[in-house]
Amino acid sequence: MRLLSSLFSTGLLAAGALLSACAVGPDFQSPADDSATRYHIDSDGQPTASTSGPGGNAQTLQPGSPIAADWYTLFQSPTLNALIEQALANNPSLQQSQASLRRAAHQLEAVTGSNLPDLDAGGSASRQRANGAQIGLDNPLFNNVFNLYDARVSLSYDLDLFGANRRAIEAQQAQVNYQQNLLRGSLLALVDNVVVTTVRYAALRDRIAATEQIIEAEQREVNLLDKQENAGSVAYSDVLRARAQLADNQAQLPSLKHQLAVTGHALAQLVGADPARFQPPALSLADLTLPGQLPVSLSSQLVHQRPDILAAEEQLHEASARVGVATANLYPDINLTASLGSTANHGGDLFHSPAQVWSLGGSLTAPLFHGGSLRARRDAAKAQWDARYAHYQDTVLSAFTQVANVLDAIHQDAEALKARTHALDANQASLELVRKQYSAGAAAYIDVLTAEQRYNRAVLAHVSATRQRYADTAALYHALGGGWWNRPTTTDHAAATPPTE
Repeated sequence: MRLLSSLFSTGLLAAGALLSACAVGPDFQSPADDSATRYHIDSDGQPTASTSGPGGNAQTLQPGSPIAADWYTLFQSPTLNALIEQALANNPSLQQSQASLRRAAHQLEAVTGSNLPDLDAGGSASRQRANGAQIGLDNPLFNNVFNLYDARVSLSYDLDLFGANRRAIEAQQAQVNYQQNLLRGSLLALVDNVVVTTVRYAALRDRIAATEQIIEAEQREVNLLDKQENAGSVAYSDVLRARAQLADNQAQLPSLKHQLAVTGHALAQLVGADPARFQPPALSLADLTLPGQLPVSLSSQLVHQRPDILAAEEQLHEASARVGVATANLYPDINLTASLGSTANHGGDLFHSPAQVWSLGGSLTAPLFHGGSLRARRDAAKAQWDARYAHYQDTVLSAFTQVANVLDAIHQDAEALKARTHALDANQASLELVRKQYSAGAAAYIDVLTAEQRYNRAVLAHVSATRQRYADTAALYHALGGGWWNRPTTTDHAAATPPTE
């Protein structure tokens, strides 16, 4: 037992040597603060333009304010909230990302184990026949048949003096963090897609409802013109024009209904439901509330919050660690081994003191000539780091560009909806006036048709402008990272929970 203790002491000494050893290669430093650029935030606190109707309220940017993880609840729609919770629970793509994270975490456990001593137990039993020739005796009488039993415990430890194993662990930890941020990105994209798809579905329902109202009004007008034409009070050409416009608007309905069905199917896929059984919600844009206060992360915070930037940083971290692994492979490797066991001809004597055997050893492997392959691998790892760094910089620039575009869209959308509202009011007043003039004989029916066409286009354009304000509001939260860092740990859908056995 004293010998066995000494073997384990050897392992502990080796561990101490490992801790005191250096890890060659670069030590990673986050480039986040050096890469942070700026985007313009309207800091005067002035709200956007406002108008009457759904989605017409003013919005105010609040730089530096915290972003709620459940930002989608600001639309104040229980139906939308339920769809998002269903998507978080059932979306297959999100489940795939969660499984990828668990896989990376288990691989980290496997790699981490390589940094500890390997302790194995083994045993064997055999029946053998030996003769003296094996030990230099040419004597037939020496021939013997015997049993051989063997049992031993062996210890093997790689000192990792230059940190190859530790750099490999560092690289795998970066891979785990990368998968974690991919999962956060998937979660953020899923919530944004559910919001945008739900808004699109509601807008299509509003467009269909508006088109049906237009068709009903035009159908009544055609019926009235038919009666007037039979009475000889209007020309048949006016009836034909009215019928043509009615047919044009009726022809739009199938396309709109198809778009509605496609959007409903897309929403079913997002929430993980069978499109044939999923019943989309009967929402209107009027059922959603446009958030009035919009928090905006500071530019210095964005690089520490956006999942895609954090994922690119972890890829850079992994590439840095791989340079360390390739560098460590240029240096010698030392491995310590020890074993303790028993060898006997009879099973009952196996664990008696005379049968005890042991060994202590060490090996050193130093690369002398590999045809330049080891240095080439190190140079390739450095080139990979350069590529990852360029990718990181491009990701940061893309993120800041996206935020800048959305911030501008927030203001422009408000102005667009305000203009669309004025256009709708003006076209409605114009249509009412032309109809009165036509009834009084002061205008031709072609003037009525022209006014109706303009009014119809104004109605549909107003719905689209309203939808755009909701969609770009969701895009702002997406561009800023979605507030995942403010999500309670107990409800963090980005957590990696290993499957139960």
